[in-house]
Amino acid sequence: MFVLVAGSSMLIASGISYFVPLARVAENWIGDLRMDLLSPFEPQFEPLVVVTVNEETLAQFPYRSPLDRGFLADLLAAIASRGARAIGIDLLFDQHSEKAKDERLFLILRSLRTPLVVARADAIDGLTPKQVSFQDQYLAGLSTGIPLVVSDSLDDTVRAVILRRAHDNKTQPGFAAALLAAMNVSVPDTAQLYLDYRKGPGQETLPFATYPAHAVEILPPEWLHDKIVLIGSDLDLADRHRTPLSVYGSAGSATVPGVFVHATAVRQLLEGRQAPVPGMWQSFGVLLLATALTAFVVLKSASAAPACAGVAIVTAALWATGFAVFALYRLALPLVAPTVGLGMAAGIGFIWRWRIEQDERNFVRRAFSHFVAPAIVDDIIDNRDHLRLGGERREMTFLFTDITGYTTLTESTDPERFVRIMNSYIEGTSGIVFKHGGTLDKIVGDALHVFFNAPLVQPDHAERAVKCAIDLDAYCRSFMSEQAQHGIDFGQTRIGVNTGTTIVGNVGGPNRFDYTATGDAINVAARLESVNKHLGTRICVSNATVERCAHSRFRPVGELILKGKVAQVLAFEPLLAESESQCDLDRYTATYQLMAEAAATAAAAFRDLERDYPEDRLVRFHARRLAAGESGPVILFREK
Repeated sequence: MFVLVAGSSMLIASGISYFVPLARVAENWIGDLRMDLLSPFEPQFEPLVVVTVNEETLAQFPYRSPLDRGFLADLLAAIASRGARAIGIDLLFDQHSEKAKDERLFLILRSLRTPLVVARADAIDGLTPKQVSFQDQYLAGLSTGIPLVVSDSLDDTVRAVILRRAHDNKTQPGFAAALLAAMNVSVPDTAQLYLDYRKGPGQETLPFATYPAHAVEILPPEWLHDKIVLIGSDLDLADRHRTPLSVYGSAGSATVPGVFVHATAVRQLLEGRQAPVPGMWQSFGVLLLATALTAFVVLKSASAAPACAGVAIVTAALWATGFAVFALYRLALPLVAPTVGLGMAAGIGFIWRWRIEQDERNFVRRAFSHFVAPAIVDDIIDNRDHLRLGGERREMTFLFTDITGYTTLTESTDPERFVRIMNSYIEGTSGIVFKHGGTLDKIVGDALHVFFNAPLVQPDHAERAVKCAIDLDAYCRSFMSEQAQHGIDFGQTRIGVNTGTTIVGNVGGPNRFDYTATGDAINVAARLESVNKHLGTRICVSNATVERCAHSRFRPVGELILKGKVAQVLAFEPLLAESESQCDLDRYTATYQLMAEAAATAAAAFRDLERDYPEDRLVRFHARRLAAGESGPVILFREK
């Protein structure tokens, strides 16, 4: 299941990150945010200078476009005279201007000894055939480059430039690639260069020394000496682009001129740096790790609370790692796709957990609903730590019932009526068992096998069992009277109660569930139930149970040697409220003590007690036993 959850989450996250535009926008924005927040301020890149044509420059001329080519010719001559290392012109020459100035610039472009690259474009870039024709003639013999930047269609942010492209069965170099080729600097053999934008010395300072074109003539020569000079426009409404550093306007504006994008590309190529874009396997590894960890945490946690905490920790660790890796290694690991992946893993994992828990709840409900009260079933389901399935040794109290004359009842009663009577009896007795928190282990014909202190722990299990026995006795006597009024000879219900340590648990395995107990203490309870018919009692409780009952009153029955047993069991009968059949407790206790001491007067004392309380069957049992020549409290039973 772990592999299924992690694998399906990865597939879904990959699909979402690739096909859902919002996810791609979010991933880009997070990458830009890291670049903007975590990029350090650096000194300006000294080998490169940007010369811009701005509004003040254009204000000197009677027309704005094309740029006065006489001025541009003087500008190139001034830059070359100051010993520039190379010149790149990020301006298009796609139309005529003043003839003399056009010719002058034409000659200057070809007379410079400084490596020179001029921007050019084609019809696929939006130029008309007339513009392309003029450009081809005007730039013939010069090194040219395509000044294309790659603007993301989703958020209009430039994150790459073109290094080369195929057009008209030939390869055209990008502007930055052409400039470095003119300088005899090798360029990576790729179509695009993903950019690693760098900050300047301050929040409002560009990473390159920048001078207005109309001020070049007055600049100190050393400011341009041995510099790569890029010439371009810096106008509010032309050739401006949003970059990752525009998240907070770190470059001084929400957008930057295109010439600064090309300057960034030239710098990156000179320094041989890679963009902070992760490789396919790095992205896959982050996604795999995030989904796998989340699936493991959700599926292996003991409950929903630690699972949720684990998912929160994995999410926080993912994002903290993403920002830390960028700060330390300048690598923008993906965060949105892994977050979607771990979210899917958490969702699928929790759904799976819910399904398993529902199956377990239904399993527990099916397994226990017929044996314990609904409230106990709910408690077991809501507090699974209260239930320990599998075998365990535990002290428990057992209660057994049986009906006298049951066989005769079955043979003498119409089957349909018999079933109705027994259903009513079982329903009534089961309700009493459930009321006292007992577990109805088995119903064998007329007999109930009940235990306490399992599956839930009940510190007062002995007290519960005795009170349950007393309530059962009252109900069964009432039921017997009710049936007698309808002409049904329904027998007396006998009850035996014993406490002892047994093994309790799931017997039969998960596919054949039988939560039950086994041990000698169960047999003793069954024997105590059986001897009631000899003693004349209806409830017989062992001393092991009586010792654990601080709030119930009993009278001693005798020291019983049950059939099949060697050890004696000290048995008691609980005192029944308002019972006319039980004699005075103090008098009975005193008489029993005479018998326990084997006093010669014990038989006479029980005979007198029988005369005064003829309905007390236990008194009658002892009186007749002693009259027959027996003595002492020990009673041997050779049959059940």
